[in-house]
Amino acid sequence: MRSFASRSRVLRYAVSAIALATPVLATAQTAENPTTDSAAGTPEQAIIVTGIRASVARAIDVKRNSASVVDAISAQDIGKLPDVTISDSLQRIPGVQIRRDAGEGASVNVRGLPQVQTLLNGEAYLGANSITSVQPNFTDIPSQLFSGANVIKSPTGTLLASGISGTIDLLTRRPFDFRSGLSGAAAVEGSYGDKAKKWNPQVNGLLAWRNDDVGFLVSASYAKVDLSNSYSGIQRDYGGRLANESIGDATGYGGFRFDDPNRGTSIYNNGLLTGVDVNGDGDANDTYFSPQAHTGWNRITTRERFGLNGSFQAHLNDKLDLVADGFYTKQTQYDRTAGFQFQAVNWQAADFVPGHSRDTGVKINGYNFNVVDQYNYTLQNFDSYSETGRTKSDSINLNLELRYNSGPFKATLRGLYGKAHKNFDDSYFQLSLSNGKQWFNGVGHYPAALGGDRTFNPLGYTYNTLPASIDYRGEMPNFTLPNALASNLGNPAAYGFKTTSSENNYRSNSDLKVARFDASYEFSPDVSFDFGARYGERGAEAYYFDRAAPFYAGQGASDPNGCYVKWKAFDVQMNSSSCSAGDANGFYTAGLTRLGNDATISKYLKQYTVPAGGVGAFYVLDPHAMDDAASFQNSFYPGNKEFVIPGRSYSIKLHQKSAYGQLNWNTEIGGMALRANAGLRVINTTFNVRQNISGPGQPYGLPAADVGDIYTHRSFTDWLPALNASLDVTEKFRVRAAFSKNMTLLDLAQWGGGLDLNYAIDTTFNPPIFRVSGGNSNGNPMLDPWRSTNYEVSFEYYLNRTSLINFGLYRIDIASFVKTDSVKRTDLPDLDGVVRSTVFINSQVQGRGGYLQGIEAGAKLGFDFLPGVLSGFGVDLNYTLSDSNAGGTNLNGAKLPFQDNSKHQVNAALWFEKYGLQARVAWNYRSARVEQTNFAGIDGLTLMQAPTNYVDASVSYDINKRLTIYAQGSNLTGEHERYYLAFPDQKAFNNIYERRFLIGARTKF
Repeated sequence: MRSFASRSRVLRYAVSAIALATPVLATAQTAENPTTDSAAGTPEQAIIVTGIRASVARAIDVKRNSASVVDAISAQDIGKLPDVTISDSLQRIPGVQIRRDAGEGASVNVRGLPQVQTLLNGEAYLGANSITSVQPNFTDIPSQLFSGANVIKSPTGTLLASGISGTIDLLTRRPFDFRSGLSGAAAVEGSYGDKAKKWNPQVNGLLAWRNDDVGFLVSASYAKVDLSNSYSGIQRDYGGRLANESIGDATGYGGFRFDDPNRGTSIYNNGLLTGVDVNGDGDANDTYFSPQAHTGWNRITTRERFGLNGSFQAHLNDKLDLVADGFYTKQTQYDRTAGFQFQAVNWQAADFVPGHSRDTGVKINGYNFNVVDQYNYTLQNFDSYSETGRTKSDSINLNLELRYNSGPFKATLRGLYGKAHKNFDDSYFQLSLSNGKQWFNGVGHYPAALGGDRTFNPLGYTYNTLPASIDYRGEMPNFTLPNALASNLGNPAAYGFKTTSSENNYRSNSDLKVARFDASYEFSPDVSFDFGARYGERGAEAYYFDRAAPFYAGQGASDPNGCYVKWKAFDVQMNSSSCSAGDANGFYTAGLTRLGNDATISKYLKQYTVPAGGVGAFYVLDPHAMDDAASFQNSFYPGNKEFVIPGRSYSIKLHQKSAYGQLNWNTEIGGMALRANAGLRVINTTFNVRQNISGPGQPYGLPAADVGDIYTHRSFTDWLPALNASLDVTEKFRVRAAFSKNMTLLDLAQWGGGLDLNYAIDTTFNPPIFRVSGGNSNGNPMLDPWRSTNYEVSFEYYLNRTSLINFGLYRIDIASFVKTDSVKRTDLPDLDGVVRSTVFINSQVQGRGGYLQGIEAGAKLGFDFLPGVLSGFGVDLNYTLSDSNAGGTNLNGAKLPFQDNSKHQVNAALWFEKYGLQARVAWNYRSARVEQTNFAGIDGLTLMQAPTNYVDASVSYDINKRLTIYAQGSNLTGEHERYYLAFPDQKAFNNIYERRFLIGARTKF
């Protein structure tokens, strides 16, 4: 069997042969913007797509008539795409894979890559969820405003803004899509989640009017949803470390429970102590991954979104048409989280000791790597916490087109303007049930005026007498709590206020300006030439900040002249030489603790349970109390001030000058019709970026000082050929071939971001110090964009209007890409200026030489030919194989695919439409995918998402021509996302989503 690489060479030769064998050039239709000629449509041509069968037929027509490889979705009716979100609908297309956010379809990749360009009616779209990124995220875009979407997998020469693996063109309605006169539709809906247990309202409507010369349209959508999404397992952002059974790790500061003598059985060799058998297998040759924290939480994500679309079309005269569009979205989102955590006190150690493990046969640094599925823990920290993140976003996109049509010459002059904002505010509040003595060295030291030294929580447990465990062998992790703790979960007086903060907040905005000229000249009915030029500007600014409150130790409370503290916490000691406070002992505690039954806290307390076994109801601060982060923080510690995070704040201005030329031709070869196009895109990209320089760390959790700016200028030019050809072997059977070179810009943050360090308090020092524990190198302006060479051949058999069978092969050779890797740093000092340890920094690094290759196969079959009720059925089936190699290997030796790519994807839908009844059941499967490489800085420890299966269904009934009632269910099997580290039994965590249901009624005229 020949390799795919050799098959790709055959494909290249086939494409070249088709091109050389066609001496006659002719016009080919384009699929990038199927609405291009809508302004010239007549009332007889204008239709309204309704029903499942009609939407399937429309999608097949788009594929058949396109000049390149394109797949499409189409609305079943006005305001009715086939799923809850556009992303959910797009995942039904072969090769389209989505990520979920709070259970709703969100980000999209095509053929395993997130470098996907998003267009709106054929040109650039600026969304509030993609201010800097390339990968589309559609959670803030009401799906009811769209008539459909095309996924362009092989670009033509006219497509100046394209992705590496695909381009998504969102299509709004325009007035000339409708028949003359007044048209409209309206829908009222209610949605419900089986975990959130709330009914939410949704309304949408459209009104359009047109005559032969002018038309107006306006559509709007409003929705509010409460989405339950929960979590249990390793606390992902806290990381962890490898620890082995050597003497150093088993008995030292950085090993297993350095303060607990019960670490296992000592192993001697010739009378010498050589190690400690931690897992009880009789030797001291093993190593394990020990997380820094385990957690469980419930989150309710509330989204209130509004969308408005307006469009105007006019025939100015026989040669000129005018099109104007406006598209506006606004969303306010609250992520309200309530949970608990088992957390290591010594973040440099491995506080969680293996209780049950399995030898994988893999060696790391000479030790056998063991999967751990049960951890034992001397209960140092049991905290409850709540967190509220508020995101406000909006975007506006304006489009103006003037179209000229005079015989063989056609031209369009187009201008676009877009602007988007996205602001995020966070507030965090933590309670602890321990007595605080695990924090060592004088925690709880206050001025005499405030009572002097005190115990953090008199009713709290003492950590070193209480064993606990976390067992991952079931579907959900099970936590075993000692009775002394479990009996106090229901007692508010046993909780002590430990920490509050407001960090990683941001203000971001972006703008987009485009001027474009496109023209076409038809030399004959079979030959035409397209040409054009485009100028685009895109700017973005990101301002990240933490809030910190001033403390004056003479009073032990906030004071405008005090030292600023980010983590207002009981275990933060004010002892820095640059901003010190205290008495003869040298420090005071920054956070003023209060018990859970204190009036300032008890009024906010609320009991929660989470999806983790062994932990009953516990108290947390009600997350609703922190909806306004700044006000809440000031209510406990007045005078909070914003401190910029220089490593994540930047500004960038990008300019692109582009031009293209493309020949289109039709001819015949042996009685078979051949359509082809060959084009060249030339794109010059220039950008200027301002990065902040991160200075030394500042005390009490403040971000590093902003000590200046770095300005970088870059310019590069890409020459991107594209060739597409299709051969009609018979009237129903078509063969396509495509070749293209592509370039896609990076996420602008990957060019603009800088170094951003994380710190963790170490209370084993006297006085305690903040130690650098990791961080992110967020960007590098010298990184190259994604570049690729794409090859494709496909076969399409059109049985009838609603039936299609297709099969295709593709290969994408990646010349350059960007990936996140863990880089070892030995030069980063702790906040006292001393370099003590090796630190792993997540960094953006250049990758080269990867590839994706695969197969796409699909069948859309309408059983119109069957008798009676059977003629109402149809199926939509597709399978995608996406094999990729991004370089590197997993711990088990397997090659690593590109991040976020699933090798296998299957979609199957059964639909029915007859007697006014429409119904559909759809199943989506994705195989395992890479979420993150080198987790916690450990080479080869890959965070993977296990395979997923989602089942959705919908049903509607046309009471008459004007009124339809309908219902819809998503995630009907209650699927949730399971993650693991390298080996499926090294479980990491679970994202738990809910079943969602929707009922509604729609009327139209």
